[in-house]
Amino acid sequence: MSLEGSAADPVGEDPAPEVVPSSGALTAKPSGRGRNLIIRLVGLVVSLAALWLVLHSVDLGQCATILSHANPIPLAACLFVIGCQVILRSVRWRLLLPAPRHGGTLKVRRVLPAMLVGYLGNAVLPARLGEPIRAYLVARREDLDAAEAFGSVVLERVVDTATLALVAFVAAIAVHAPSWIIQATGLAALIGIGVTAAIIVIGPTPLVRIARRIVARLPIATRVEPIMGRLDDFARGIDRPSRSSAVVVAVVISAICWGLDATTFWLVAQSIGVPVNPASALLIAAVTVLGTALPSAPGYVGTFDLAASTTAQALGVAAAPAVALAILAHAATVLPTAGGGAISLVAMNVRLGRLATEAAAAEAGAAADAAATADAAAAAASADAAASADGTDAV
Repeated sequence: MSLEGSAADPVGEDPAPEVVPSSGALTAKPSGRGRNLIIRLVGLVVSLAALWLVLHSVDLGQCATILSHANPIPLAACLFVIGCQVILRSVRWRLLLPAPRHGGTLKVRRVLPAMLVGYLGNAVLPARLGEPIRAYLVARREDLDAAEAFGSVVLERVVDTATLALVAFVAAIAVHAPSWIIQATGLAALIGIGVTAAIIVIGPTPLVRIARRIVARLPIATRVEPIMGRLDDFARGIDRPSRSSAVVVAVVISAICWGLDATTFWLVAQSIGVPVNPASALLIAAVTVLGTALPSAPGYVGTFDLAASTTAQALGVAAAPAVALAILAHAATVLPTAGGGAISLVAMNVRLGRLATEAAAAEAGAAADAAATADAAAAAASADAAASADGTDAV
């Protein structure tokens, strides 16, 4: 299987010169150290609590024995499945990204390394910093609008999560899962479908304008302005006539990717002799990914393992094999993509820490630009309304 483009153009080769993505993107100050410290501490506490819940009532010796007898052949097959999944996710992200400002077509082989770097950032940095990192990196390398690049990541997360919730709900019904799993996944699916449908039918800009009007009347308006700035990025990044069809295709690709993710969990289960059928593997994978939305230490430590082992046990797997499945699936899904991200960093001759700092500044700058654009549009609309009213009065 090959990526788009010729082999003569290596993945890590950057166009020269580099282009700054937007006027305000690199001038804004990054987030304060205090907020970052709080995020890290909360994630650490959540991860430690999750690890305690996973390990306190299981025989670790038995887990080690199960892992030591793992069959390497299914684990090797996991690498192929994960590779296919990464390529499909690159195709999906390319569909949601804006076109380069200098013209031309955005190639999958150019998107792939930036996405892998983002996966590495999620694995080793707190608060999913890999997401803004990959948006900033692809905008810088490919001369994309910064706000639209950041908005594409938000849209991708919304589509991915909504599709996952629906898949999880169907799988939960298929395997006759406990009622709490069916109810939780059903609620998540309902919310996800509603948000995705609103984006496709109503459009993001009207939704964000309504949200801004509501928030402006609340006493916390100033505090939530960073969140509203992100929503402005989101709306600006996806509010184009061609975007609705791209969202529909992205949903289809997401469903395929989650099927591949379930295949990875099933292969891991086969490697250690855990009796899990494909539908159960799909449910375990879906609940696990939804569980990683909780704040955690880098690499989803604790939250991944707790969600996977708890779901497996709810489906009838014994405690020790369930924990072994969670640990091995965690390693099988995170380490290959993080390794690919490390290779991409070397190929592009960039440093992850510097990218994190620059991405935070670029995201803040893009949010400021988007907020200014929204304010200007609102002012223009008010002026037009006032002019229309004056004209009516004059008549």
